[in-house]
Amino acid sequence: MLGTGTNSSKKMSNKRILIKNVFWLGAVEFFSKILLFFVIVGLVRYWGAEEFGAFNLAFAYVAIFMILADFGLSTITTREVAKHKDLSEKYLGNLIGLKLFLSVIIGIFFAASFLFVNKPVSIQLLVATLIYSLIQGFQTLFISIFQAWERMEMVFFNRMVFYVGVLISALLVIKFHGSATNLVFGYMMATILAIILGVWQSHLLKIKVKIIFDFKFWRELIKEALPLLGMTAAMVIYANNDTLLIGRYFNNNQVGFYQTAFKILFAFQSINVINYVVFPRLTVLFHEDKEDTAKKLIKIVVGLSIVGLIPLAAIITWQRELIMKLIYGQSFVVSAGVMSLLIWSGVINYFRVFVGNLLVIKKKQNMVFWSILIGTLVNLTINYFLIPKFGFVQAGWSLIISELVILVVMAVSLRKTSEL
Repeated sequence: MLGTGTNSSKKMSNKRILIKNVFWLGAVEFFSKILLFFVIVGLVRYWGAEEFGAFNLAFAYVAIFMILADFGLSTITTREVAKHKDLSEKYLGNLIGLKLFLSVIIGIFFAASFLFVNKPVSIQLLVATLIYSLIQGFQTLFISIFQAWERMEMVFFNRMVFYVGVLISALLVIKFHGSATNLVFGYMMATILAIILGVWQSHLLKIKVKIIFDFKFWRELIKEALPLLGMTAAMVIYANNDTLLIGRYFNNNQVGFYQTAFKILFAFQSINVINYVVFPRLTVLFHEDKEDTAKKLIKIVVGLSIVGLIPLAAIITWQRELIMKLIYGQSFVVSAGVMSLLIWSGVINYFRVFVGNLLVIKKKQNMVFWSILIGTLVNLTINYFLIPKFGFVQAGWSLIISELVILVVMAVSLRKTSEL
């Protein structure tokens, strides 16, 4: 009887943790997406497709250099700190030091690129975007630690400070007729405020924030994350090659049309909040050899996700033109077709992220890398040959196909891993 009571108590504890985490991450996804919704709609209606396209081209260009900024270090940190919370200070301090070192290297490569690559937008906008992206990498470290501690309420407050700052920045840009560069500077200020809050939150967890240069630990950490470097590179290319190709073969205006549709996908991907919550919980369960409990949780999540996501995507597809018209205006209805394609790719992406997390938990991140690499090669090939001929709508089809390829490869890899 005592044993049964203890197990029941532990199950209830797991349920309470999941419910609490789902609530807080769900809240931050809900409120952040609402804020970003107003930001994007306001900017698109104020700037038009041309300036909005330039803004997104700058981020797509900078993203290529940001591959070296993390390459899975945050994921490894979340996984390891979730199991050994007493290592929080060591991981956080070393990652701050490592990111400072990597930022210098990224800056050198970025400056050198201007000698060999045609710049898609102004240097001022590109430099501002790079600096902002590097600063945001430090905010991500705090988020990773809070997720590992399963303190999602801290994630909520930290991210909301940033998103409120983004909203205020966008409103000021619109009111004073600012440019994309002005908006990026506003993003920087919002990120710095979030980092300051992160330092204070870490103090509440009794984690001292300091810079540590433990080169031996760096080598171990990089070695562990190295399989994720290739995956990160593939994912960045995968996520941005469509925008860069549209900008190269067409113009900023076409990029703007495509990105308005893509921002709706970004909002739709709030569904990944489930993956953010389940990942650390499954990590703990597998680490504690509670595989039966973990498998039950996996079945529940997958079942409910299928029941919820398929009808939602179908409704969005059915009303795609009305949705684009209501959000952006009549001139952006041209993007309705690609928007519906991107939504379906988002459904597939949700499940492949879930399967990818399971592979990472089992320390099979090399399988995640190969899956992403294969999908990226498929995506690049389709985009390279078909975007110049058929325009930005083709990018939606290529994303669906490549997401399916990645999901299938990951699922096969996970099944083989389970059979070992």
